[in-house]
Amino acid sequence: MPNFRFAHQGHATAAFQLGSMLAWLPGLLLLPLLLTAADLPSPSGKLLEEAWYLVQLDQEAVGSWRMTVRETPGTDPSKSAFLVSQELELVLQRYGSTIRLKQEVSNLEDNEGRVEALTLKQGQNGKVLVQIEGKRDAEDPDRMLFRDGAGKELSPQTWSGSVLGLRAREQLPEKRNLQAGESARILGHEPLINQVVGLTVTMLPPEKLAVGGESVELVRVDWKPKLLREAAVELGSTSWWLDAEHKVVRRKMQLDGLGAVVLTKSTPEAVRLALRETKGKDLGEASLIPLDRPVPNIKQARRVIYRLRPKGEGNLFDIAGPNPIAEDLRQQARLMPDGSIEIAVFAGKKPDRVVGAADAPREFYGTSKFIDTDHPKVRQVAAMAGGLDGDCWTAATRLERFVQRNLKPDSAAPLASVSEFLGSWRGDCRHAALTLAALCRASNMPARTAFGLLYVQKSGSGGTKPYLGFHAWTEVWIDGQWVGLDGTQGMGKISAGHLKICDHSWDKVDNLAPLAPVQKLVGKLTGEVVRVDVGD
Repeated sequence: MPNFRFAHQGHATAAFQLGSMLAWLPGLLLLPLLLTAADLPSPSGKLLEEAWYLVQLDQEAVGSWRMTVRETPGTDPSKSAFLVSQELELVLQRYGSTIRLKQEVSNLEDNEGRVEALTLKQGQNGKVLVQIEGKRDAEDPDRMLFRDGAGKELSPQTWSGSVLGLRAREQLPEKRNLQAGESARILGHEPLINQVVGLTVTMLPPEKLAVGGESVELVRVDWKPKLLREAAVELGSTSWWLDAEHKVVRRKMQLDGLGAVVLTKSTPEAVRLALRETKGKDLGEASLIPLDRPVPNIKQARRVIYRLRPKGEGNLFDIAGPNPIAEDLRQQARLMPDGSIEIAVFAGKKPDRVVGAADAPREFYGTSKFIDTDHPKVRQVAAMAGGLDGDCWTAATRLERFVQRNLKPDSAAPLASVSEFLGSWRGDCRHAALTLAALCRASNMPARTAFGLLYVQKSGSGGTKPYLGFHAWTEVWIDGQWVGLDGTQGMGKISAGHLKICDHSWDKVDNLAPLAPVQKLVGKLTGEVVRVDVGD
């Protein structure tokens, strides 16, 4: 019997869960942010401090970081407050396309460092992608009220007067008179996940570093965050180096998908000069995982066994946590004695007919910020493309071919909602995966996105070489099983070159957190082809 589709009434509503790494996946898929002030005072107060830093990745200049502190009236006009802003701008490449990323985090804090209001804004290539504004509840100071850039109210969060602002944290080592070996614990707000977190600051002995061509003795300060409630991303540690006047002259942080990013104090002129000739590091190329040998006719292979190992010591569990690789009917993984992981990947196929198959959970039918299934434009395109005609498998593969034919490849395109993407069709595998999922859902077929690696061959000065590169595709629930389809290829299946890391429904997600599991592995692996099977 054909597999018929039934309309599901009602859809999940998108809830607020801001940012993550994911906001910090610029080279691969992500986009950092820049913010506006809204309820915060405009930056017209008295400028007390301004510091510029050159941002470097692998010793290559890739951007600037600027911090300003202004004295301004607070939420209580009778008392002064400090408007603190930290602005980051990066210029990067992704497979030859230039990506300009901006992020600004601001807060309004009183003389004791208590945060009264905050904002976060992120954007790519001049387009604002995320904007969040928070303000202490006048009636309940233990709550922070949030809204987005359009003024829509978001879920309030529990707050505390003990949360220290950006300026207070800069001053903390000196004010607490911390000595080498001593630590202090405070609460702070982490904008990339929009949560209050615990922070442990530890003073380390002085060390000599090269600054401005000279060897200078600086005091190192390590900041280690601790999540107080569950989040989609793990937060990395940050290090500062202080001069004799307790001013931060160097900062270092680990960012998933980028690696170690170093910020060195400079001047506006020196920063501009350093960035004048830079084209930006190509993170697309840097994210590729080299393989030891090619796979002939990958699209015809029945099964390929890969072995992934981390660069250096340790294993994948150390890098990515307890479940670094997804397992399902198409893919199985096992940990090897040497710390590598062996993954057997089968080519996808037409799903078997199953009578009385279970239905998928409702989250795979719903609408959200990125997969906005309920938008009239999405439903119109799904119907026009034939998503409501025929059985599920025929309709799903028809939609896959439709996405593949209309996609206009653009590695620099910002990630946006499907309804917005349909206005231009410019994007990459992420856009195709989200769009195919949305069109399937609008045609009453449960769908989700899958993220992982794809076998590719790249030509260079040394000839054509095999790699695994980041990729996204779609999985559709048909006859009680998830079946992979790829809107960038339109083959009616996925191949043994699609190595899955994770999947996600995007239910109640307003950020790029679903990409985090893949981001943890970027630039940290090497690969081998162990075995290739062809035929039935």
